[in-house]
Amino acid sequence: MSTRAFVFLAITLFAGPAFAAADLTTSITAPTSVAVDATGRYQVTVRNIGNKSASNVALAVTLPATNTSPQVFVMGTLGAFDSRCTRSGRTLNCALGSLARTKQTTVFFDIALPQSSAPLVLSAQASTISPENSTSNNGASRTASLVYPPLTVGAGSAAVNLHCTGTALTAFFECTLFPSSISSHDTVFQAGGVLTFPSAPASYTGTWSQPSANSLVFTYFEDGLPVADFVGNAVDANCFEGLTTFPDSTWVSPYSVCLQ
Repeated sequence: MSTRAFVFLAITLFAGPAFAAADLTTSITAPTSVAVDATGRYQVTVRNIGNKSASNVALAVTLPATNTSPQVFVMGTLGAFDSRCTRSGRTLNCALGSLARTKQTTVFFDIALPQSSAPLVLSAQASTISPENSTSNNGASRTASLVYPPLTVGAGSAAVNLHCTGTALTAFFECTLFPSSISSHDTVFQAGGVLTFPSAPASYTGTWSQPSANSLVFTYFEDGLPVADFVGNAVDANCFEGLTTFPDSTWVSPYSVCLQ
């Protein structure tokens, strides 16, 4: 046998089977525009780009997680989802059956996501009992992009600040899961970016500003030293939500700042 014929035979015997297999890919489509705390529909598409059918195709969709402990919940409110899926904790497990070569199927789920200081990431992973050319493209992830409404703070506006405290929290939504953990205090947004505290000692002062039409930042001082910094976004016609951090501390406090 010539060298050329041997090489051709080797390619036929050994390279051929690598292409005779299923090959699943996964992609996530987000809604084009969804407001914070509003329900948006996400779609996960599984395609078989191989040249063999994929049997018993399964899809696991992982929803964003809260940073609460010891219990962990979905960061947001899950609504309707595809009838082929069942929920287990913060995962949707979907049984998609067989997927012929060049075919695809799409799963949907609705979720309302809150304001968060950390990215809200959704991920999906497809699998099959059939051999695949590659499994490196079976997964996908998508970071949610939320729209925040404009909200102007007028000079003299009073506000009630609701908050809870922890070491890894990122959203006031996490506070609402444990209502007994929420406490409050009052502030007044004075002219000139001055913040006052009707029920606090005179040693407490503050400053505030609005870097954009839908954001709010402020700093609390005690005896002239900064003790807390808030950065947040408007979530409706009256309230901002965001995270308050403390100098040289691992403790944080998600805030809901609602104008009165």
